[in-house]
Amino acid sequence: MQPTFPDQVRLEALATEVATAAGGLGARLHPDIMAAVGDLLRTVNCYYSNLIEGHDTHPIDIDRAMRQDYSNDPKRRSLQLEATAHIEVQLLVESDLVSHPPRNVCAPDYLCWIHREFYQRLPEELRVVRDPVDGRELAVNPGELRRYEVRVGAHIAPPHDEVPALLDHFSKTYDPVGRGAVNGLIALGAAHHRLLWIHPFGDGNGRVTRLMTDAYLRRIGVGGHGLWTASRGLARQSGAYRDALAAADAVRWNDYDGRGPLSLRALSDFCRFFLEVCLDQVRYMGGLLEVDRLADRVRAYGRARQTGLITGLAKGFREDAALLLENLVYRGSIPRGQVAKLLRLEERTARRVVRLLTAEGFISSPTSRAPLRLRIPPQAAPHLFPGLYQPASA
Repeated sequence: MQPTFPDQVRLEALATEVATAAGGLGARLHPDIMAAVGDLLRTVNCYYSNLIEGHDTHPIDIDRAMRQDYSNDPKRRSLQLEATAHIEVQLLVESDLVSHPPRNVCAPDYLCWIHREFYQRLPEELRVVRDPVDGRELAVNPGELRRYEVRVGAHIAPPHDEVPALLDHFSKTYDPVGRGAVNGLIALGAAHHRLLWIHPFGDGNGRVTRLMTDAYLRRIGVGGHGLWTASRGLARQSGAYRDALAAADAVRWNDYDGRGPLSLRALSDFCRFFLEVCLDQVRYMGGLLEVDRLADRVRAYGRARQTGLITGLAKGFREDAALLLENLVYRGSIPRGQVAKLLRLEERTARRVVRLLTAEGFISSPTSRAPLRLRIPPQAAPHLFPGLYQPASA
């Protein structure tokens, strides 16, 4: 597994850029709006993470699945269940980090916990993997390390009986406890590759690695309040991502390429690629999360709905509805009793506007008397957050 760290001097400036940009995300957003964007990004992260695995479950289908609205098609239903499992585990990871701040997210028991929580939620047909040599179906038991040899493309993973020792070394080497943001980001790039190189589980290694990556970013304080996701960038450059992973598997090229059996230069190149992807995603979300620009896009969305430029949704979207959404962007939440006064409408008309926005998924409110909070439904996200993902019809 050596070398375990890249050439850090070459990467410090880039890691500093990532940490600084991530630290400024959502600086002017109300906490309730940050939570709404975080909920949307959780779905987007799931979508892109599954897309890397070749499973295309659109955020609209994921959102339906989270409301127990499953497809009648068995294959699509299985992928929806996979997506809900991913989001549920994301929520568990986030909650665990709040409850246990010093958590070593690289520890073997933590990685097995992620795998167990994810796989025990999957349908049976997604708990098997085929042997690439003889085509046998091999069971993937939730939370269990693999007990057989595997090959992924050109990569031959270490023998299964070496996995426990490798994971123990991985845990001690990349433990985020005590690392600052810059050092932690550089270590994470290496950890991301080396965990995939170990390939500890029969299947699900990519998902576990990306969930660990999300947890690690939060653990070192670079998670940006959940307002950006590395998986989006990795999926959008999936070819380059796979090439960089494969290159980092390479053995040492010559006597100037580090001192371990693997290539120091290739690992450093992968870490640079990883950090460049992170910086690109943080900057992208930073450009979308300016409060005034978000309010402008809400107004534009309202005009497009009123004039019929956006089709396939319920008619009767009033200018008042866009105004209420705009106010939620600035205020974060609005007491129900203030809506009519705010919009200068009769109570009956104001309630109709609230019902419309609630039905379309724009408003979150746990009870009929609780304040109104903004939610960003997947069908509106391509308009409010351009380029975040493609509309379902694309």
